[in-house]
Amino acid sequence: MISHAILASLFSALVWLVVTGMLRKRKKLSTAAALLLFVLPLLAGNLYYFGWMRPEQQQLAKIDAAAAQLATLPVWRTVREQQPDLYQQAYDELLSHLRAGMPPQQAIDRLRPMVADLLNQRINAARDEDLIDYMQVSLEQMKQMRKLGAGQCFRFLFPQVKGGVSVSELLPKALIDRELQSMDVLLKHSRGVEQPVDLKQGRVQLQAVVGGLYQRWGSDLQTLNTPAESGVSESKLCDMTIDLYQSVLALTGKDSANVLRIIISGTGN
Repeated sequence: MISHAILASLFSALVWLVVTGMLRKRKKLSTAAALLLFVLPLLAGNLYYFGWMRPEQQQLAKIDAAAAQLATLPVWRTVREQQPDLYQQAYDELLSHLRAGMPPQQAIDRLRPMVADLLNQRINAARDEDLIDYMQVSLEQMKQMRKLGAGQCFRFLFPQVKGGVSVSELLPKALIDRELQSMDVLLKHSRGVEQPVDLKQGRVQLQAVVGGLYQRWGSDLQTLNTPAESGVSESKLCDMTIDLYQSVLALTGKDSANVLRIIISGTGN
């Protein structure tokens, strides 16, 4: 199939060939001038198409493809149905990143904080099994990042300190897909009443978990509350965070979900 650009060039060439031919017959145009009149419009047309029109078309195609991908991703598909205003905000941010030249997948990764904030708002209304499954996936991601190095793990856990990481470039696709599915299930079943939280029992269990962590990490454990402090050990912060969630998830289902809600909501004190 002949492209629009080639058709336009052929049509332009034909028109100018006829015009210059007529002028030559009337001896109103030299050979050199005729060649210039023939070549220059073609050159200008190609410069316009390849210098502006084609890149613009490619940019629009990239934006359309990324927008279509966002709309079909499990978690974002649910956000679009449940909270269209938030989805529109994410879509606008996606367009901004793409127009700035960011690769599509990286631009989609940049939207993760929006989903994270929404999940945090839904934690108390989430079913126990959905919350535990989501945190188990998160724990596996922490472990995978730790294998890549303390720096990557630290940035993954504390993006507010050193900036986040491109999850799609560092984690296995199967694990990313599992995370999206886990988040999607949590969002779909967390629009009702909040689950009851036994603060008294949860705090007792959390204190027991922290006691076990203190035996292993000592006073370094306190740095979990101050990750931005100068001189902190990034490797220890990663290992202690993994140890914390691993210990909480080792509790029985109801107790684990109860303590997770207390940690995430910050009501452990």
